[in-house]
Amino acid sequence: MSSLLAVPGRLLLVCVLAYLGICLYVFLRQRSMLYHPEVLPEGAMREIARASGFSRWNDASGNPLGWATDAGDPGNPVLILHGNAGHALNRASLVAKLREAGVTSKVYLTDYPGYGSAPGHPDQASLTATAVAALGALPHPAIVVGESLGTGVAAQAAARLPEKIRGLVLITPFDSMTSAAARHYPWLPVSALLLDRFDSVKALAQFTGPVAILAAANDETTPPALGKRLFDSLPGPKKLWIVPHADHNSAVFDLPDSEWRELWNFVSGQRLQ
Repeated sequence: MSSLLAVPGRLLLVCVLAYLGICLYVFLRQRSMLYHPEVLPEGAMREIARASGFSRWNDASGNPLGWATDAGDPGNPVLILHGNAGHALNRASLVAKLREAGVTSKVYLTDYPGYGSAPGHPDQASLTATAVAALGALPHPAIVVGESLGTGVAAQAAARLPEKIRGLVLITPFDSMTSAAARHYPWLPVSALLLDRFDSVKALAQFTGPVAILAAANDETTPPALGKRLFDSLPGPKKLWIVPHADHNSAVFDLPDSEWRELWNFVSGQRLQ
């Protein structure tokens, strides 16, 4: 009888050890699970830039910061902070969408560490430092457009340099990476495991500039409830757009140009026709 009773005990021990092993694996591999850069040599990135109407953007010391449109009004700059996959120049289609809506600003794209041809490794600290350096190098305060993971980067940058940001456009955002991860891994203790938390609610708690949030009704990556939670926490002027039938990757393109103009008028104080 005692040996029969020992079997469930041994099985429970095996299950506990297996679970702890999974937790350890996720803890050690979490950044490779979160960040999915496309790495290319500098020459290849420059070719893509030329074909898309961008040039290399450097700081005053000649250090590369990212890419800037060849055309546009530098007096009203726009800084785009992209999502977790690809590289900065993949967002040329977002710039094209802004142009279609009537945005004539000069647009800047940052290179995250480890993305494209940029050296380094991506994590919350390095991405935030990159965004802060980019804002500091701009000649005037910018409208910052964050996309997915980039909304978390934008929030962290706003907490550090609010005076350099005229307004925020947050596309498919989350309230915190902890909250987003818990949606995908409810069986894991993500609050104990997560290294890069990107707590946008906390970061924007004192930000009083205008914030426009664009969420997708069918977003399974960052569900609109996460964006709504962030929206509800914001202390300053704010507006929320939830695009019907859109998913995580289509919200930008499914929002009609007329509503893009409404969004831009609100966040920038300009009047697009």
